Amino acid sequence: MKKRVLMAFALCALAVALTFGQTPKRGGILRMTPAKQGVLVQNFNPFSPASLESTVGCFYETLIYFNFVDGSANPWLAEKWSWSKDLKTITFTIRSDVKYNDGSAMTVEDVLYSSLLGKENKALDLSGLWSEGLQTVTASGRDVSFTFAEVNVTTLEKFGALVVVPKPVWSKVDPLTWTGNLSPVSTGPFMLEAGSFNEQSYKLVRNPYYWQKGKDGKPLPYIDGIQYVSTTNEQVGFKLLAGEYDWAGYSLPNIEDYVKADPEHNKYWFPEGNLVFLYMNNLRAPFDNVAVRKAIAGAISQRDITRKMSPSPAPAAMSAVKSTFSDIARGATAKYDIKRDVSKAKKALEAQGYRLNSKGVYEKAGQALSFKLYVPTGWTDWVGAAETVAGQLKEIGVEATITQAAWPDPYQYALEKGDWDLAISFISVGSTPHTQFTRWLHSSRFAPLGEKALTFSNMRYKSETVDKALDAYRSEPNPARQKQYMATVVEQFMKDTPCVPLFFNPTWFIYSTRNFTGFPSPADPYAWPIVNGMQKTPILLRLQKR
Repeated sequence: MKKRVLMAFALCALAVALTFGQTPKRGGILRMTPAKQGVLVQNFNPFSPASLESTVGCFYETLIYFNFVDGSANPWLAEKWSWSKDLKTITFTIRSDVKYNDGSAMTVEDVLYSSLLGKENKALDLSGLWSEGLQTVTASGRDVSFTFAEVNVTTLEKFGALVVVPKPVWSKVDPLTWTGNLSPVSTGPFMLEAGSFNEQSYKLVRNPYYWQKGKDGKPLPYIDGIQYVSTTNEQVGFKLLAGEYDWAGYSLPNIEDYVKADPEHNKYWFPEGNLVFLYMNNLRAPFDNVAVRKAIAGAISQRDITRKMSPSPAPAAMSAVKSTFSDIARGATAKYDIKRDVSKAKKALEAQGYRLNSKGVYEKAGQALSFKLYVPTGWTDWVGAAETVAGQLKEIGVEATITQAAWPDPYQYALEKGDWDLAISFISVGSTPHTQFTRWLHSSRFAPLGEKALTFSNMRYKSETVDKALDAYRSEPNPARQKQYMATVVEQFMKDTPCVPLFFNPTWFIYSTRNFTGFPSPADPYAWPIVNGMQKTPILLRLQKR
């Protein structure tokens, strides 16, 4: 069967793709904050929801590395892959040179075993492949083939969460409940240093059998290991200023004080995470009128909102896409972008028949543009943002009264049923714009007022144009044509303005270059700096001693 090859043979040493000096400097123990605060419990079971952040990425690895920065799929334990002509079967060629940290070889049987675990027990389906319609998994030589019931090339991303474990070890235990995995046999770049684990810290050291090689021809990583040391929100600022961490995944309100203490070495990058937006119920008047929605958008200055927040998150564009995907929004932005313009917004409302009443609020037919603006109770950053939004809306004659409600009940449930008119809400953007807009806008997730919409699909908006483009994307393996489909989606979204994107919740990443170089940064965003999963692995493989 003729196959459409998507990825040629590639060197998987992503960590060394960018240029260092002639001779990489090896050595040093990277000091990191664990994701969990307080007491640490030794759990390196990748199938356990309580596993430590080093489990996947440091110990266990996946078939591919799916980069959350640019949405690209990169070879990892699989060296290449291709789709069948009918786009229902994807075949991965497994590397032949991978060893576990005990010196034994990783085999195709291990990959096959790991892939089939989720078939019988959905709790073991970490990748979500079986819930996406996976039918069969077969092996032939070094190739492992996955056949799906329907065409959906976006399932490629899910192989970035397909963790490979050694069959001889895991077939003898219950993978879901096993707690005896105290020193994992795994393919990753690190292994646990014997006797190092306690309730406050633990240490990883270099895996001498690691399959990726550095520029010096020796196994990666360049660093000798990682020391995880527990901390708390209250302590982390003091510890950072004392130079006790090289990498901290925490929020630090006084982040500029940290930088000023050592401007040469103390750095931070808070890349765009989930999108926060001004929710408008598109099935309830007056937000069923696109002209009113656009007038509301014309009152908003995202930059003014974020400038008042600390730390300041990245303001969102009206396209709602992260800056790393801004190329798909260029055409739509040229046509439909909306900037804050109070005069223009007021004229737009007046063109719809609204007139200012004695309170300075626009009304029509006795109905004033006066609403409760809902925000989750105690979410201080969102409350502050809502106050700024309310002040901006007041300038165009729209009254928004801040109303706090508990999360998730009644807050999220009320949004899902369409009970409210106006609120601050968010969308988990995922790793690609297709994931984001499918969750947000596809009509398969739509529900009428009073019925529960699927999570994140609560604006009561749908578009045939959006649906067609999102569906076509699922059958298009060519990245360039995928971008064209997403450009269509973004253009329709901006044309209809179902909501107002406000800002992206930050991904907390604070680091010091005093001891190590090679961290991602705003100038070099080569990887997503989160401590969980595979996203951190290319970073750990690139770091080297200063």
